[in-house]
Amino acid sequence: MSKFIEEITLNTWPAEQSVLLDGWVLRSASGYTKRANSVNPLYEAAEPSNNIMEKVKLAEQYYEGAGLKPVFKITPYIQPADLDEILLERGYHQVEPSSVRVLDLEGLPVPDSRYVVQVQDELSEAWLDIFAEFTELSAANRNTLRRMLSASHLKQGYAYVLKDGKPMACGLGIIQHGYLGLYDIVTSPAHRRQGIAEQLLLGMFQWGREQGAKTFFLQVVLANYGASALYDKLGFQEIYQYWYRVKG
Repeated sequence: MSKFIEEITLNTWPAEQSVLLDGWVLRSASGYTKRANSVNPLYEAAEPSNNIMEKVKLAEQYYEGAGLKPVFKITPYIQPADLDEILLERGYHQVEPSSVRVLDLEGLPVPDSRYVVQVQDELSEAWLDIFAEFTELSAANRNTLRRMLSASHLKQGYAYVLKDGKPMACGLGIIQHGYLGLYDIVTSPAHRRQGIAEQLLLGMFQWGREQGAKTFFLQVVLANYGASALYDKLGFQEIYQYWYRVKG
C-alpha cells in the first residue's frame, strides 16, 4: 500500500509541470510548496547506470533553469536506495521530516450539529479568499494554487466550517481510487485550539464516504505537534515517513 499511496499523493496534489528523467519525476509549480516542486525518485532507471551524479546534475539544471532551488523528496522507495547519502555528500540538507498516515473511513462520528461544514465540488474564489486570509497567502502563490487545482480532473471537495455564518476553518479533499487525500487544513488564528479543525475533518470524512471513498490519508510535518495530536486522536496510523533534501 505504501508506495501506492506515494503515487496517489503525486496525483492528488498536482504540479503545473511534470518531467520524466529516467525513472525520476521532476515536478514544478512556480515554487509553491516543496510537494509540487521537487524530484520524486520513485522508479528504477530504464538503463541502469553507475553515473548517478550525472543524473543529479541534470535534475539540478532543470530546477535552476526554472528559477527554483533543487529539492529531492526522500521516501523509503527512492531509487537508487543510497540517494539520500549521495545528496548529503553533495551538500544537500534535510528539511521537514514528515509522516504519511491513513485512516479507515468506516464508523467515524459526524460533526457537532452546532457547526456547519460545507463542501463544494469546485474551486471558488470564496474558498480561495478564506484560505488566503487564514494563511496570508501571497497573490502570486494564490494564482499558482488556482492554476494547479483548476487543472486537476480528480474529484475535489473544498470544505469550510461556519459558525454564526462566519468561516472558521477550511480544507481540501481530493479523491482517487477510493482514497481521500487531505490538504490545506487551516483554522482561523482567532479560533485555534477550540476543536474547529476536528469538526472540519469529521465533515470531510462524511463527504468522502458519500463520494465512495474508503480510506483517508494525509501528510503532516513531524514538528507540527498540534496537528499530529489531532490525527492521533482521530485514529490515523503512520505507514511511512519522508523528508526533503534541499541544495545549499
